[in-house]
Amino acid sequence: MAEQNSIPSDPSQHEEWFLAQLAKLPDVAPALLDFLDTRATQGQVEQADAWSELLLDGLVERAAVPVAVECVRRRATWWPGVPQKRALWLKLVQRALSPVRDLQSLGGHAGFESPVPTAECFRRLQLLLLLKPGLMCLDKTWGFGVIQRADPFYGRVTVDFEKKRGHEMSLAYAAEALQMPAPDHILVLRHQQPEELRTLVQKDAAEVVRRALRSFGAVTADALQKRLVPDVVAEPDWKRFWDAARRGLKQDPLVKLPAKRTDTIQLLQKAHAYDADWFTLFAKERHVQPILDHSDELIVAGKDVTWNETTRLIAAERVAFAAKGAGPRHPAQLARLLMNADALTLQLTAQAHVPTPDVFLNTKLLIATLHDLPVRLAAPFLDWLATKDAARTAELLLSVLPQLELSALTEAMELLLKGNHATTAAQTFRASIAMQKAEVEFLLWLFRHLDQLNAWVPSTWPVLAGLVLTELEKDYMGERLRAQNQLRELVEDEAWVRTTLTPMSDVQRRDFLERVKKAPNWAELDRRSAMGCIVRMFPDLASVLANKPEAAAAPGRPAVTSRRSYRARQLQFEKITNVEIPRIAREIGVARAHGDLRENFEFKAAKEMQSVLVRRQGELEEMLSRIQPSDFRDLPRDRAGLGTCITLLYADGHRETYNVLGEWDRDEALNIISCNSQLALAVEGKRAGETVRVPAQGGGTECQLESVGDLPAPVQAWIAAEPPPPADLGVEEKE
Repeated sequence: MAEQNSIPSDPSQHEEWFLAQLAKLPDVAPALLDFLDTRATQGQVEQADAWSELLLDGLVERAAVPVAVECVRRRATWWPGVPQKRALWLKLVQRALSPVRDLQSLGGHAGFESPVPTAECFRRLQLLLLLKPGLMCLDKTWGFGVIQRADPFYGRVTVDFEKKRGHEMSLAYAAEALQMPAPDHILVLRHQQPEELRTLVQKDAAEVVRRALRSFGAVTADALQKRLVPDVVAEPDWKRFWDAARRGLKQDPLVKLPAKRTDTIQLLQKAHAYDADWFTLFAKERHVQPILDHSDELIVAGKDVTWNETTRLIAAERVAFAAKGAGPRHPAQLARLLMNADALTLQLTAQAHVPTPDVFLNTKLLIATLHDLPVRLAAPFLDWLATKDAARTAELLLSVLPQLELSALTEAMELLLKGNHATTAAQTFRASIAMQKAEVEFLLWLFRHLDQLNAWVPSTWPVLAGLVLTELEKDYMGERLRAQNQLRELVEDEAWVRTTLTPMSDVQRRDFLERVKKAPNWAELDRRSAMGCIVRMFPDLASVLANKPEAAAAPGRPAVTSRRSYRARQLQFEKITNVEIPRIAREIGVARAHGDLRENFEFKAAKEMQSVLVRRQGELEEMLSRIQPSDFRDLPRDRAGLGTCITLLYADGHRETYNVLGEWDRDEALNIISCNSQLALAVEGKRAGETVRVPAQGGGTECQLESVGDLPAPVQAWIAAEPPPPADLGVEEKE
C-alpha cells in the first residue's frame, strides 16, 4: 500500500508513474489493480482498459499466473452487462494462463465457453488454480475431502472424501461443486486438530456452535444437528451437547437464538439490541404479521428495550397501522395486536380508525376470534376482554357457549366460573340436556368436570348416555371430529361405563348396548371394544350380542340412504383421499425433517391425524360399498318404514310428525330421522291406527300411529338437493 500512497497528486503524471511501477512487478500488482479500479469507477474506463493491457503483459512476462487472472477479472467488472466482450475475456484468460503449459486448458473447464455468468467463470477458474495435493475442500454431496491429485492435462481431480476415498471428478464439475473452507472452518479443525476439537466439544459446546455458524452460516437447530452429527458430536451425546450449548449461547449477545425451531440461529456482527436502529427498521415495516411478531418480541425482551418518546411513538404507530390492516376480517391478528398494545402500554386511541376492544363484544366476531386464535392465547384473550367490560363479556360468553369449540369452551367456562357465573352457566347446560340438544363439546366438558355434572344435571346419566351415542352417530370434521373421537373413547372406559350405566334400568342398559351395536359411524374394532367393556361390567347384557348381526338391515328392508346423504359421504371420501391424506403426508415429511422424533410434537400430531384420516377413509369406503342411494319414490306407503311420513298421537293429545329416510339421513329442522333410529325401528311395519310403543325418557311409552303417508315436498327437495361441500378437517396445527 506504500506504492498506492505514492501516486502523484497531479493526474497528468499518472501515466508516467504507472509505467514506472511496471518494472516492480509482480509485487506492486495489487496496488496497481486498485489504482485501475479507481480510474474505472471515476468514468475513465477506456484509459483503465489500455493500462490494464500493459499490466497484463508484464504479469504474463513474469509468469505470475494467479495475479494475471485477477487482472482480467477486475477488468471484466468494469464492463457489467456487456455480453459482447465475453469472447475478449476468454482470450485474455488464455493469455494469462499461457506461461504455464499445464494450466492453459483451465479456461475451458471454468465455463467461459458456456452460458455460465462471467463472474462465476472467474470464481471457478480461481478455484481451479488453487487445486493441489493436500488442499482441503468441501462438496455438497460428499462433504469434507482432501485433494490427492489434480491433472489439468486429462481434466481430472482425485479427492479423498470421508464418505468416498479416491473419488474422481472432472475439473469442470470440481470448479462448479467444490468449495475451499477457511482455515478456521470447523471441519478443517477436525481434520488437522481432532483432539483439540474433542476437548472443545466436551468443555465449551457454545464455542463449537459459534465456529459452526462461522463455517456454515445461519442454520436452524435441526440443520445444525445434521451438520455436526456424527462428524463432530456423537449422536448419543447430541442432547447433552445442545443443552450445554444453548445455556452458553443465551449469555452471548452476538448470538441470536430463535423462539421457533424453523427459524435460524444467527451469529451477529454486533450485539442484538432493541435500540434506535432496531426501531428505525421497525418503522419501515408494512406487513401485519411481521409487525405482530415484532410486538411479541418487544414483550419478551422486557427491560432490554430502549424506550423513549420516539421509540414509543414508532411502536404505537406501527401497531395501530397493523390493527387497522387486520381489522375484523382477521380477528385473531387484531386481538393479539390490541392485547400487545396494552401489554406495552402503547396509546392507540389517538390513531384514527383503529378498532377498539369492544369490537369483540359481538357474537359472530367473538366466536371467529376464539376459533382462529392459537389455543395458548384463548385464556389470555378472554381475561383481557373481561378487563374491558366484565359484565358484557360474561353475558356474551353465556350466549355463545353452545357454539364454541372444546378448547374455547374450556377457557370460557374457566372465566365464567371464576367470575361467579356458575348459576347462569348451569342453566345453559341444564336447558341443553333437557331439550336433548347438548352436543359433543358440552358433553365432553361435563364428563371432564364431574362436580359440575352432578350439581347441575343430577340423575341424568341415562339421558347423557343417549346424547353421547347421538353425537357419535353424526358426521363431524376438524376440531369436532377430534372431540367426537375423545367422546368415543369414553364408551370404552370401564370407569365411565360403570358410572353411566349403573343408574340405568335393565331396559335402558339394553337399549344403550343395542345403539352401540347398531351405531353406523364406528369402526368395527372400536365398536367391539366398547361392547366388550359394557358386557364385562354388566354380564347379563351378553344376550344382546347374540341377536341378529349388527350391520344387517331389518328383514325385507334394503340398506339404503338418500341420494343427498350418499353424495355427501362420497364427497367426504374424495376429499380425505385426494386432499387431506396427501396433505398430512406432506406435513409428516416436514415434521420428520425437524429431527428427533421422540420430542417432535409436530410429527406426533401429524401422525395422530393421519391415523384418524386413514381410519375414517376405511369407514367411508365400507359404508359406500354397503349402502345404496335412493330417492324413496317407488317404495310402498301402506306401512311405516323407509320413505314414509308418520304422525304419532300421544295420550296427552299432542302429535309428532317424522319423515323416515335411510340409514344416514337426519335433519332436525325437517323432522327427518334414520330408519335405524329407535323410533323408526319401533314403528317399522305398522299400519295407521295401530298402537305402538316408542322410546321415551322413562324407557318407553305407548301412542297411536295416526297416519302413514308420502314424504312432504320440502323433504323431497332436501333429498334431491346437492349436499354442502365437506368441511375442512382442520389438520393444520394450532400453536
